[in-house]
Amino acid sequence: MGNDKDVNGGDAAPQLHTPEEIAERLGGISLKSLNELIRNRGLETTTLGYAESSRKGGPRRRLWAMNDAQLQALLAIRRAV
Repeated sequence: MGNDKDVNGGDAAPQLHTPEEIAERLGGISLKSLNELIRNRGLETTTLGYAESSRKGGPRRRLWAMNDAQLQALLAIRRAV
């Protein structure tokens, strides 16, 4: 689709950023604050799957990350604030 190439000249895989990495890039905010920021601003994330159900029951936890474009949108909003 794009012209992204890795250092060896092959197509580069899309880069995914973990919630922990994103929180660190935003100044070490908590994951709870990061989730609230994403939810309140209506930003998109990439669903990687779902964690195993806990023994206590309840819904399964969604595992997520952000690709480069999603992260750039978050950083742009964060800079504007």
